[in-house]
Amino acid sequence: MKETKDEVIGILMKKMDPARGEIFADIGCYTGKVSIEASKYFKKVYSVDIDKEAVKDVKKIKAENMEVFCMRGEDFLRKYNYDKVFIGGTKNYDQMLDAASKKAKKIIANVARLETASNIVKKMREIGIFEEMLLINISKSYELAGEIAFRPLNPIFMVIGSKRC
Repeated sequence: MKETKDEVIGILMKKMDPARGEIFADIGCYTGKVSIEASKYFKKVYSVDIDKEAVKDVKKIKAENMEVFCMRGEDFLRKYNYDKVFIGGTKNYDQMLDAASKKAKKIIANVARLETASNIVKKMREIGIFEEMLLINISKSYELAGEIAFRPLNPIFMVIGSKRC
């Protein structure tokens, strides 16, 4: 499992359009990088993962306005209140989208696989929240024979859904 790259987190936060009074849920928080960044912009951040080790590690670095849960994303989304949701893990995304769409103003899912992104778009359309999908390609520089070359990172599909008010 790989952590969300800093550049992708920057795009994610811009697309989330955070308001200081809102609550953010990071589903599949893994290292907590997204949660830590979100804690700078949101009133409250919930970090959720089913991996006990990941949760233990996030608890060590969490910000003051963060709460960490070891539970399935879809169970959390049914039980708790939030305004905006980031889905970083793709297990059970159908159930997570169903649950989150009942409460969240905005839902963003990041995935690495085209078929999964396509299925999430299809599900978001089905529940009437699909807004857009981005394909994010980032390359980082490195030195090659005394000059600068670029090494690409794996592309990410960012699927964005929101309630239209």
